[in-house]
Amino acid sequence: MRRAPLALTASTAALLLLVGCTTSSEGDPAVDPGTTAEPTAPETLSLEPPECLIGEWTITQEELQVFYDSVRDATDGAVTFVVEGDTGLSFTEADFAYTPDLTLTITTPATAGVATLSGSIAGGYTADTTTVTTANETVDVAYDYIVDGVAQDASVIFGNAVLGSPINGGDYECTPDGPLISFDNGFGRVPVQLVPAS
Repeated sequence: MRRAPLALTASTAALLLLVGCTTSSEGDPAVDPGTTAEPTAPETLSLEPPECLIGEWTITQEELQVFYDSVRDATDGAVTFVVEGDTGLSFTEADFAYTPDLTLTITTPATAGVATLSGSIAGGYTADTTTVTTANETVDVAYDYIVDGVAQDASVIFGNAVLGSPINGGDYECTPDGPLISFDNGFGRVPVQLVPAS
């Protein structure tokens, strides 16, 4: 059995993945040179599973903060997080892409540091009417951790915890706002609301 601090850092690393998702758009449709492209309101969202998953989605900073607060609560306040930035997640009919690019301020009784995460997790997925299962994931994630201005060896701190997508095995619901997916926070599952990317 691992000691609690090790379990905590592994959970911290798994959580870092959730926070940093910004999906890159595919090529935009051709635009008349004389016009300026204006953001358009999303079409009516599908409420039919699994079609409701398909699209480009954002997890807002507020939603991410609620997620990380669930870790604080699960550790009885032993670790706290402050999230900066939104994150994204996209689904096609067969593939997903999760691209972290954000900053977390992490505070424990012993240290306070800043973690940055960038890169991507992408692969295939299947979904029935209630659960998302990912497969053939390619993980290309870089993560850094700075404490008191000194870069730490992130591989020692986070180990091999950043190895897969936190959506794998998660239940989901189709809602009028977008998919609601249960993400793994290292201690259990927490529902995370996705909204259409702007």
